[in-house]
Amino acid sequence: MRMLLALLISFTLTACVQAPTRNTQVVDDRPGIAFELPSVASEYYELRIDGVSYGYVGEYQAGENLLKIIDGTHQVELLSEGEVVYQQEIYLGAGVNRIIKVGPHD
Repeated sequence: MRMLLALLISFTLTACVQAPTRNTQVVDDRPGIAFELPSVASEYYELRIDGVSYGYVGEYQAGENLLKIIDGTHQVELLSEGEVVYQQEIYLGAGVNRIIKVGPHD
């Protein structure tokens, strides 16, 4: 009987032991860009960075959404009906977010 009681206590104590856990976090320090646009019509400009289209520039308005890209020097272009209406070369370092002002602003 004592042996059974010792086994029962032993199993109970080992069941209460918690396995060690590990918590891993990944930090996204890619730079981001957003745009301030002068009019609603300009929201429909096509955004190209280094020749790659990212859709309408209105998707990346300041205060709403950032476009995360790799750090380095980039050629930013906005196109309206295939014509370049804005062009700028920018450098973005790791963890830096930049707002690009397009057109006339007060």
